[in-house]
Amino acid sequence: MMEEELKNLQEWLKRASTYELPSFKELPAVPLYMEQVTAYINKTLAPMSPKDNEILTSYMVNNYVKAKIIKEPNKKKYNEEHLGYLLAISSLKNSLTMAELSHLIALDADITQDKSVLYRFFTMMTKDVGQNTISLAQQRVNRFAEEYEKNKEKDPEGAERHLIDSLGLIALRMSIRASFERIVAEALLTAIEKGSSGKTFEEENSKKNHKVMKHSAIASDKEAESIASAKQKIIKEQRKDEKRKENEARRKEKEEQQKLAREQKEQEEKLTKEVKK
Repeated sequence: MMEEELKNLQEWLKRASTYELPSFKELPAVPLYMEQVTAYINKTLAPMSPKDNEILTSYMVNNYVKAKIIKEPNKKKYNEEHLGYLLAISSLKNSLTMAELSHLIALDADITQDKSVLYRFFTMMTKDVGQNTISLAQQRVNRFAEEYEKNKEKDPEGAERHLIDSLGLIALRMSIRASFERIVAEALLTAIEKGSSGKTFEEENSKKNHKVMKHSAIASDKEAESIASAKQKIIKEQRKDEKRKENEARRKEKEEQQKLAREQKEQEEKLTKEVKK
């Protein structure tokens, strides 16, 4: 039994180690309806789902739209921009909350308005990090698989037990690494959010007694609405702060001009007096 599972695991790791997201040009050029969108995303990301779980549902898409994480569809149809964001969101939803994803996507405007450039950058990072991580796991699994093959004839039960323990240790090590990377990512996002607005989406949501949930555990549409409301409020506060800074800069500039004008006038009056003498 374990031998068959080991073979399936090795085959999956081999496929996953060379996996790449489609390029922006490879995304469907013709806008898709909801059912087509979920089918496309699930099929595209299937190689990265070892349990064959449904990765994206229409319910999730609707909540991403309500939370203003992605734009509303045009006449119920989703274009390449929607698909690019949905592929990115679906790839990250196990490690980031909706609010965190919303804030990251909001930063896109600071980089470029060209969505194809943003998507290409994301696919390059995904390929680099993903293939390195999976290749490392593949090497370790293959090494323990070789040990299993050497020892299974002599001691089948002992060899299988050692294999299970070894795979468990790989999983534990990777889980610990993922946990620490998640903690660091959360700290980075919190610093960005507080630095730009003075509070996080979670803090804004807590005023309304809403929990920021994972994508697969959204209790109701209120969760998406809460995130959208918090996001809009923070954006509004950011704009007010920017306006205040702009007005302050204008005030200082005006004072500086008035000061220069006074100094110039004083110099002119001084010169006039000297000439009269």
